[in-house]
Amino acid sequence: MVEMVETLETVAAEFTTPDAVVLAARRVRALGYGRVEAYTPFPLEELDEALARPRPRLPLLVFLAGGGGATLALAIQWWTNAWDYPLDVGGRPHASWPTYVPIVFETAVLCAAAVAFAAVLLGSRLPRLHDEVFDLPGFERSTIDRFWLRIEDVARDEEPALRAALAGAVGLHGLGGAS
Repeated sequence: MVEMVETLETVAAEFTTPDAVVLAARRVRALGYGRVEAYTPFPLEELDEALARPRPRLPLLVFLAGGGGATLALAIQWWTNAWDYPLDVGGRPHASWPTYVPIVFETAVLCAAAVAFAAVLLGSRLPRLHDEVFDLPGFERSTIDRFWLRIEDVARDEEPALRAALAGAVGLHGLGGAS
């Protein structure tokens, strides 16, 4: 006989202190929940550790984009000036590397900035103008003095353990079924 998991849902909990939200995040992660999001009025380093956030890959992506842009600019300048249409200008060498530096630098910065902008936009799932958590009463205070945890994929039979993990919360809200 196949045992069916009851309907999954999303639960949001409201806290008044940073210590309470960090403690609750550690407890929730210890229960094995992987899809946990936090909303705080200011950054909390302990919360990142408690939620076991993976190291962001954005710096590596931006570095690769800048390096790729610089390589492309250098290749285009070398190909056009030294290979495809070489001109003898005052006896200077066709591949004059110092003259390539400004274009290489500008192209590297342009490519890195464009990739960083696109990656942040897509990584933040923007432009998303509305989320169901915005409708919760009091959620607007998450930018002022309240701390929120959002736990997704909670099975109904796991609610007692989750309620115990969220013991310091001043409010618990269900956001409906996730699947």
